[in-house]
Amino acid sequence: MKKTVLKIVFAFCVTSAATAQTVYHVSATSGSDVNKGLKVKPFKTIMAAAKVAKPGDVITVHSGIYREQITPPRGGTSKEKCITYQAAPGEHVVITGSESVKGWEKVQNDTWKLTLPNSFFGTTNPFDEQLYGSWYYGNGKPNHTGSVYLNGKRIRETFSLYEVLKPTENKPYFYAEADGNGGPVLMNFEWVHPAGGKQMTSKEASVEGGDQSVDVDNHWGFGYLKDGSILHFDGVDFGAGTDMLFFQAATLAKGGTVEMHLGNPSGELLGYTDVTNTGDWLKYSVFNIKLLRKLSGKQNICFVIKAPKLKSDGKTTIWAQFPNGINPNTESVEISVRPQVFYPDKTGINYITVRGFILENAATNWAPPSAEQPGLIGTRWGKGWVIENNIIRNSRCSGISLGRSTFGHAHHYQKLPPRVYPEPNAGQTEKQLIDYFENASWTKEEAGFHTIRNNQIYECGQAGIVGCSGGSFSLIEGNDIHDICIDETFTGWEQAGIKLHFAIDAVIRNNHIYRTIRGIWLDWGAQGVQVIGNLFHDNGSAKGAIENDVFLEVNHGPLLMANNILLSEQGIYQKSQGIANVHNLISGTIGGGKDERKTYYYKPHETVSLGKILNEGGNWSWYNNLLLNKASLKKWNDPKLPIKYDGNVFTKGTEAALDDTGALLDTQFSPDVKLIQKSDGWYLSMNVSSDWVNKYKRKLVSTQVLDKATIPNQSFTNPDGSSLKIDYDYLNHKRNVANPFPGPIEFSNSGRQEVKVWPK
Repeated sequence: MKKTVLKIVFAFCVTSAATAQTVYHVSATSGSDVNKGLKVKPFKTIMAAAKVAKPGDVITVHSGIYREQITPPRGGTSKEKCITYQAAPGEHVVITGSESVKGWEKVQNDTWKLTLPNSFFGTTNPFDEQLYGSWYYGNGKPNHTGSVYLNGKRIRETFSLYEVLKPTENKPYFYAEADGNGGPVLMNFEWVHPAGGKQMTSKEASVEGGDQSVDVDNHWGFGYLKDGSILHFDGVDFGAGTDMLFFQAATLAKGGTVEMHLGNPSGELLGYTDVTNTGDWLKYSVFNIKLLRKLSGKQNICFVIKAPKLKSDGKTTIWAQFPNGINPNTESVEISVRPQVFYPDKTGINYITVRGFILENAATNWAPPSAEQPGLIGTRWGKGWVIENNIIRNSRCSGISLGRSTFGHAHHYQKLPPRVYPEPNAGQTEKQLIDYFENASWTKEEAGFHTIRNNQIYECGQAGIVGCSGGSFSLIEGNDIHDICIDETFTGWEQAGIKLHFAIDAVIRNNHIYRTIRGIWLDWGAQGVQVIGNLFHDNGSAKGAIENDVFLEVNHGPLLMANNILLSEQGIYQKSQGIANVHNLISGTIGGGKDERKTYYYKPHETVSLGKILNEGGNWSWYNNLLLNKASLKKWNDPKLPIKYDGNVFTKGTEAALDDTGALLDTQFSPDVKLIQKSDGWYLSMNVSSDWVNKYKRKLVSTQVLDKATIPNQSFTNPDGSSLKIDYDYLNHKRNVANPFPGPIEFSNSGRQEVKVWPK
């Protein structure tokens, strides 16, 4: 029996007959929601079963397409008594956020038109709602959450009727017009300035029903402002007296009315004005309110945001190109209707297992770390979920969300606001929010401890897996993640195959990540994280410094990178400290160094921060790596802390470490690495030299060898605190402990070798 030193214990659901109280059955073809959910008399919808399922119960779903959003009203009470949603073994079960549509009319060329009443979409119209959020950049394009699908493939959006009426060229497009406001988010709002008085910024004010400081092109204004949002500005200086007030706002939607009141929303109405489309969420314009009377001196004022009135008989028209003479009324054409597929409507829904489904076609919005992070499937600040053996595809933004349900992260860049207003149903008190805003601390038992394994995740516009804080203490393994944020019309700073903030003690292992804008991006507070045995290739576009296989941003460690295969043009960029890079194969560029920001560090294996400290770079260990092609350990951005090198092999085309200490320079030898896709998986083919072990003796890397991450003064251990040894390789084979082979695979032969690397 192979022994593994990594002793990692994660919460997962046990659904044996001993723990399951009731097994409910669901059948789209033979069921009825008036039934009791028995195998012979199943429910018709999954939600009918969800409403009656209790901790320990199992919901078995039989073949069919289920056009519903699963909103679990409750979860389990422990990993032993979870609620399990599972596809019946061997059956094809699709849960989709889309609806089939007919009634298309031919316009010209390959372009067809469909007109629907807005009531078709329910409470939110994806062809009206725009993408929006912190660190999202649409460049003035009104990207919508809605999508059109032809035979399961997403058609991309364009932004003018002229473009969609042209003959189809390389790929088809759709264009939409809706009688709506552009979605629930109306505007951003940055400062107020009475004529002749003094300006007050949003950093000195507070907001109800919005984000205190959404990041829009370095404008830290109020964001996520919707109908009924209230902005509190206390002590605004009107000087000697004026009846004119200016403010700055930005919107790509239809905007709304800004009412100005004295003191509070029920106070005297002082005036109002309309905010109209400024051309972009990033483009601020100055608006003014002519007051109904003069104000002087310091006054407490508030602003109430109101949405424009909607048409009661509003319509949505979609133009779409269907190439090669396709008739959309006879082919499978669907449009996304629901914002999520499996997603609670409140926090605290814990211990749920979701397995074996095809989950697809959700009109998800942007998932920033500073506000709610929606996903096609998401835990919404829950605990102990298991999401396994699913196909998750065609999410407009993110596939799986493990993140927050409220506003938070953006406050780390500014002082605490005068007052904090918790979002309704967001699961946190004012005290908890203040602790998170000010200290980036939360209660360990609130969320996390998830298992995300053996899923196929693809065709997502933002991220395959995303999460702020909620990914802590989680295991992410065996997932095939690809085609993430490829060929999109927007950009942003939250896009990757896996993008996590504050992923304390998370383990990300044995995943295959390719054709993504970035592979893995660990940002702020990745402490105790292990990234082990992953296969990366064809990620990024080599246009920017962070479009890499792995980007590690402003973390203090310890963070272990071991036994990974990184084959993209840009390999690792580590703007962090406390990193151990051990037994990796890297063929792309390597960079990193200091960062001017101060970020949080934590008690070991806890969620209570010990404060902020500058990211000086360094405190890195580079042990037993195999470096090829563009890989270099010289291109650092002035790291201040020490760097240790030992046991690395530099092959043809690479540059050695600064002083070549602890390295084998085999710079005339070319491994000629190739990744080959065959019918049964992916194979690594490469030349292997016996000199790599015969001419250099390496140490086995362990907790004792790695010492500690300097800032938190924390050892490199497993999440449970036990010592680790890298005495296994990428394929989980035992290493030669007396002299381990460099790189991720423990080769026993030299010459040309070919090894299957996915699936393992």
